[in-house]
Amino acid sequence: MSTLCRAFMALSLIAMPLVFGASMAKASELPPLLEHALARGEAANQIRWAFTTNFQNNNADLTFRFQPFGERHQFTLLQPQTLSSEGERIYARLSEDEDADRDITHQQARQALGDQHPLVVEETDDYIIYEVQPQPWDDLDSDEVGLIGHLRAQMTVDKADGFVSQIRLYNPEPFHAMVVARVDEFEEIMTFEPEPVTGLPLMVSLRQEIRGRALFQRLHQLRQETYSDFVPMAEQGVELACLDAICVSEFLSPE
Repeated sequence: MSTLCRAFMALSLIAMPLVFGASMAKASELPPLLEHALARGEAANQIRWAFTTNFQNNNADLTFRFQPFGERHQFTLLQPQTLSSEGERIYARLSEDEDADRDITHQQARQALGDQHPLVVEETDDYIIYEVQPQPWDDLDSDEVGLIGHLRAQMTVDKADGFVSQIRLYNPEPFHAMVVARVDEFEEIMTFEPEPVTGLPLMVSLRQEIRGRALFQRLHQLRQETYSDFVPMAEQGVELACLDAICVSEFLSPE
């Protein structure tokens, strides 16, 4: 793999920085609406989920189904298709993620907030947008910690339903990644919607776009993912008939 590819793969590792990991650090004195919205996302993380994903980037387009079975998991490639070498590499990497359903929640948002008090950058009758400088969290290596320091994070909270409807990551100014790559523009938008059965927010789309230069060449990387057909699962991989053990109702609307 070329140095350039490694640099941009490193950027991809922070593609969903607010949803990776399991450890939570309590942010201080969050606005009540944001606190409630984060709690709903954390409740979603207490359930295992089966789902379908379509993944597209500059070199690949594949659709697969993720199914958890307790400590095991299964990725099933859908739509008979011949994968390119890039598609095979991506599928092999994705299929190793036994906790892929954790990535469709925004469970890491609270730790990324750290002790900051979020800044309100926009507010309407329907939503409010908070912005923070993301803080490093567990499971990041030294390169990723350096990269995330160049980004800002915006969280849009739906006022009526009290959930995080969008997370946007962007760089306010160009920066260098792993010495060889200059990133002029980085933007990632993760969109969340309430899952029909539980009412808990899950990611339904992700769009990441990177523009920059490396080795005197202009680069443009586009990555898009969609998530659908969510099914809440029991530990044994059986669809849940009810969720009585989880107090979902308290997360359905803000106080």
